[in-house]
Amino acid sequence: MYLTQPLHRAVQQHPNRIAVRWGDRQRTFGEFVDRVARFAGALQELGVQAGDRVAMLSLNSERYLEYQMAVPWAGAVLNPCNIRWSPAEILYSLEDSGSTVLLVDDTFKGLVAQFSRESTTLREFIHCGDGAPPEGMLSYETLVAESKPVPDAVRRGDDLAGIFYTGGTTGFPKGVMLSHTNLCSSGLTVHAEGLARPGAPICMRRPCSTWPTWAWPIHTGSRATPTRSSRCSTRPWCSTLSSSTE
Repeated sequence: MYLTQPLHRAVQQHPNRIAVRWGDRQRTFGEFVDRVARFAGALQELGVQAGDRVAMLSLNSERYLEYQMAVPWAGAVLNPCNIRWSPAEILYSLEDSGSTVLLVDDTFKGLVAQFSRESTTLREFIHCGDGAPPEGMLSYETLVAESKPVPDAVRRGDDLAGIFYTGGTTGFPKGVMLSHTNLCSSGLTVHAEGLARPGAPICMRRPCSTWPTWAWPIHTGSRATPTRSSRCSTRPWCSTLSSSTE
């Protein structure tokens, strides 16, 4: 099993079905997968190799879902940053994981200067907000538009898929290393409980949670709708997948 496997089936079975909706932007599965493959190509052009850590510090958007599929597509490892942490705590997780690339939206772009000075591992910063990229940062949309799509790296099974940091309530946060099989098995549990129905809209509340839930709607062909709320009532390490009422 591997995280990007359902994308191939989605394109085969229903490429024109709406996959993701964010504000007035929406993308079909065909468009979504094309952008995933292009951003994966951009990461590889930036020197990202198999097993490298790629982090993201951002509020919700459809680009978060693209990141969460493009990184494994490129053969790399996910490190979604907890937005509730202090800059020092976020920097600790970036250093501890050995992240080399960081995606940052408009909310957190002010931290880039500090991270650039103090990080020993980060070498590229990608702006994934809607405005113009700040000086010294690459533009996410430009990378997607100008990069060629690459084949899926198809890392699978026990290959590391992501590092997800705990809340750190009793000390420094611990990076939980989860494989492709770990995450796919978690998604299959959701299907078994009937929480993700084929074609149904699913609200994706990210990234207040460090627990990965993004693959579940993709597996079933559901429509993912990231919510605009930057906070939720759950603890930051809790799963926050819920059915949409739209």
